[in-house]
Amino acid sequence: MVSPLVFLTLLLISCPHLLGVALGSDSNPGHSQGSPPPPPVPSLVQLQSVGDRILFLCKAPEGHQGLRFELHCNKILCDTVVHRTEECGAVFTVARQNVTRETPFCCLYKDAQDIHSAFSAYVYAKLHEEVSPLPQPILNPSIRQVQSGQRLSLHCSVPAFLCLQPKAFTLFRRSTASNSSLVSHSGNPDFSVAPVDSELYSCQYQMTLSTGQGVKSALSPDVQVTVSQTQGAKHQDPNTQNTEQTATDWPLVLGALSVAVLFVVIVIGLGIIVHRKVAEMAKEKKRREDDKFWSTVRARDHIVDLPVQRLSSCFKQDTGPGTAEYANPKSLSTFANPTFC
Repeated sequence: MVSPLVFLTLLLISCPHLLGVALGSDSNPGHSQGSPPPPPVPSLVQLQSVGDRILFLCKAPEGHQGLRFELHCNKILCDTVVHRTEECGAVFTVARQNVTRETPFCCLYKDAQDIHSAFSAYVYAKLHEEVSPLPQPILNPSIRQVQSGQRLSLHCSVPAFLCLQPKAFTLFRRSTASNSSLVSHSGNPDFSVAPVDSELYSCQYQMTLSTGQGVKSALSPDVQVTVSQTQGAKHQDPNTQNTEQTATDWPLVLGALSVAVLFVVIVIGLGIIVHRKVAEMAKEKKRREDDKFWSTVRARDHIVDLPVQRLSSCFKQDTGPGTAEYANPKSLSTFANPTFC
């Protein structure tokens, strides 16, 4: 017989366990009490088929992302996409031969905390009807008019509907006289080109499926870029244009030189005319001063006219030199002896 003490001990030990089982049976099996709520339900759409493969896009609601996306058909896991970092969705591929009109598809995703969402609504595959292709991209140029040889930047953007980052982008160029030609292909949506003529540009992106197969979108609407051609510079090599820009503009140099020479000639001519005028004025002034001077001199000059007589009568007959009767020259001075004969 079990003692009351032993019975009470067993009861205390078993009650917490039973209480935990009871609480656990009432909770959500996939969501324990106190854990974060599950992510919101995703959406599933069918994309355009590629060959014998049918494509589905499972997309998380805006603002939510997941690391693992699962596609279920007939309540069986058909395909799985695991991202290295959280993404907003995933593209699945299913073999057409395994799909019928009555096959239901749904998807779910798990976030970084490994909490899975509820299943999306069921989608039934359209085997022959038109379905939505990958969203069309949009090409945005930095400018729509450039100079010849100037580089142009273009950005190929994917609509937010897709929410997935494509793995590759392709830029196409088409002129009025030719078909579209591939310009660049890379994983970067930004392109840089140097248009040589007015051309049309478009872009395309490519998604990579879980099978490694690529899916291309439709081309974006054409974007026209106008190139302004300078005279004589159309279809020239950029190196030639740089050489011409650094060459001397001889007509401009000769024109400037002609203007300079004409200016110098005018200055020299004016200098000669002024010099002659100054010289003439100086001569005229000197002539007036000379006339004034001689007029003054003539006014002061008193000239006395004295009669001149023969002096021979004042002298005796020459009897020869050395005689006493020879006249003394000193007696001829009118100043010493003013008496005249």
